[in-house]
Amino acid sequence: MKITHIKIHNFRSIVDGEIEAHDFLLLVGSNNAGKSNVINALRCFYEDAKWSEDDFPKKGTNDQESWIEISFRLSADEWENLADKYKEGVVNSSIILKRYFKGDKVKSKQSNIYAVVNGIQEDDLFYGAKNIGTAKCGSIVYIPALTTPGEQMKTTGPSPLRNMLNFMLKKVVSKSPAYNQLGQAFDALNSEAKQENGFLSEIAQPINTALNQWNVKIDLSVNPISPEEISKSLVKYAFVDMLLGDTAFDLDRFGHGFQRSVIYELIRLAPGFKDEKEVKKKEFNPDFTLLLFEEPEAFLHPSQQENMAYHLRRLGQESEQQVIVTSHSPVFVGKSSDELCQVCRIQKVNFTSKVHQLKQSDKEGLIKSGGDFLNALQAFVDDPAVDPCKKTNAQKLINNAPADEISNQHEKFRFQLWLDSDRASMFFADKVLLVEGATEKALFNYLLANEWHDLTKERVLIVDALGKYNFHRFLSLFECFGIYHGIMFDNDDEKNEHAAINQLIRNRSNTFTLADPFEFDKDLENHLGLSLPGRSDQKPLQILKALEDKLITSGHLSSLRTAFCAALAIESVE
Repeated sequence: MKITHIKIHNFRSIVDGEIEAHDFLLLVGSNNAGKSNVINALRCFYEDAKWSEDDFPKKGTNDQESWIEISFRLSADEWENLADKYKEGVVNSSIILKRYFKGDKVKSKQSNIYAVVNGIQEDDLFYGAKNIGTAKCGSIVYIPALTTPGEQMKTTGPSPLRNMLNFMLKKVVSKSPAYNQLGQAFDALNSEAKQENGFLSEIAQPINTALNQWNVKIDLSVNPISPEEISKSLVKYAFVDMLLGDTAFDLDRFGHGFQRSVIYELIRLAPGFKDEKEVKKKEFNPDFTLLLFEEPEAFLHPSQQENMAYHLRRLGQESEQQVIVTSHSPVFVGKSSDELCQVCRIQKVNFTSKVHQLKQSDKEGLIKSGGDFLNALQAFVDDPAVDPCKKTNAQKLINNAPADEISNQHEKFRFQLWLDSDRASMFFADKVLLVEGATEKALFNYLLANEWHDLTKERVLIVDALGKYNFHRFLSLFECFGIYHGIMFDNDDEKNEHAAINQLIRNRSNTFTLADPFEFDKDLENHLGLSLPGRSDQKPLQILKALEDKLITSGHLSSLRTAFCAALAIESVE
């Protein structure tokens, strides 16, 4: 079983949100965007958290219902054992389950889970009784962002440590001969206890005599011990500082970084533990586990974050397992750049959270949109009104372009190379300014850290596109993920092929473009009244030196600030 789609209706800040799920799903966005609301909606579905009236949105609703709908793709065995009434007319081995939290469908002390078959919701609850229907959806392991030491590492109640121990124990305990013997011993104990003179019968017989007038009797039995009960009551642990003579300390003596590292190590090791029990499924009872992990990067340095991201993706690739995390870490986004569909950006607009995601069906379109650059050049070359002498470089670029198949592969590689941890910060920024290269980026970052510090409240990230030829690719990415942005580029005097490229950039403005692109007359240096000598790779240093040496006049700087604010639709106050 794997989750393929999630729909959330009227839950906290999410009025209507739809997410395409993958083995590993990364929820990103700024603080208070609504990432945790997705996690909590899933927890309410699995009854790991309780829904209350406070979870109903305060604004933006059109009805009084609240629900979450989850689509599951089933394995061949799960599909075979699924009740026939949930399979009628379904051809993709899937089941859609909808849990109501508020509305006419909600019944007290029931699962409130309904199957949706061929777009029609069943009248009866999914598999009837509450404990049965809920159990047939799998289970979750939830690891919160921040907890106290006791809450994070206790085994006497739900905690990240106990959840992970349970998750791993279920995979390996069946290999233990002693555990199997223990199961047999419990079976023997149960049989003995239920005999005529057994200790359970000794209690049940007088009770049943009293209940006989009601035609009701009590049935007592001994259940075998489960892996969860082992980790809850029988497993003990201590942390020993070997540098201090093997002395064991209370957990509160260790920092959050150490506690987080323990959870990290369990996650890193978890994929190596295989469930070797013999599968004998006679009914629909998926052994599915959904890991929900908030801010796994907390208290981890960058190299540990990279390892954590790797092992979480690996964990999600296992059968019957899936991983959904929230993150503020550009490192995590950068590590998902080869599979952008795994990234889901949550953004809050007017108190309502919006979901932005590149769907699998749209991925090819994004990659192919990179070819719009060559299409623009071809149109420029084919234009009879353009002087043939101006077409030379454009024709050369077209002739040197790779074949379509290789070109699509190159486009995919571009995203992998570009979305390093620096550029990946654009998924968390309120506004992004797209510029051509390192010179503009160095200058604007310097000014924002100094003379323009008042503008930092706008949470602007400067992203260099590695050249004007790549602007259209970044703009497509911004549109996919709902990233508000401004554009500044050199118009290069509209010389030759630059006329076609500039027009392509202007035409690619989208819903999330904050203002008309600002075009430097010729280039940035000309706009600032500078003439920088030397190689282009030296220009970032040279422009900062010119700034510190006061070679850029206050008038030019004021004009640049006005242009900067205009491109980002910021009200400029000097």
